[in-house]
Amino acid sequence: MKLSRLACAALPLALVASVGGATAAEARPPSAQHRGGGCQERGAGYRDVKMDTIGQTWAVDFGVDTPLGAGPFVATIRFDSTSKAVIVVTKGPGTLQGLTQDITYTSTRLRPCQYAITWHEPKTGAYVTQVEDFTARRVYDNILYGTKFFHMTGKLSRVR
Repeated sequence: MKLSRLACAALPLALVASVGGATAAEARPPSAQHRGGGCQERGAGYRDVKMDTIGQTWAVDFGVDTPLGAGPFVATIRFDSTSKAVIVVTKGPGTLQGLTQDITYTSTRLRPCQYAITWHEPKTGAYVTQVEDFTARRVYDNILYGTKFFHMTGKLSRVR
């Protein structure tokens, strides 16, 4: 068996073994200062099955020196419907600044106020899965761009 195949098989098993003996952490609701957007405690039985973002615009600040290049990278996403949005790069490395794309997205609720949304960018050709955590005001991106796969994390804030 090749060493690379052995590593691919052994790593997941090692991770399971190291986590298997860990004690469970007590879950606590987020403090009032960490709740975002319309994501407040709404009483027993409330379920936010759909993203409550239609008509809203959110900014994502990925910071500087991202895998896309040096310099700041900030984009906005305007949710027009439950499946259509517009992404605008307001600050970006290289030729990305000013790039505007209409996207069709799908969303999956992960927990209250946290969703995984996926889309394909028609102009760049990138495939994106983004976890939007409206409580923590964070995003976590996994991007496939050509043959490159990379991750980015950013701050999420409501513009309007």
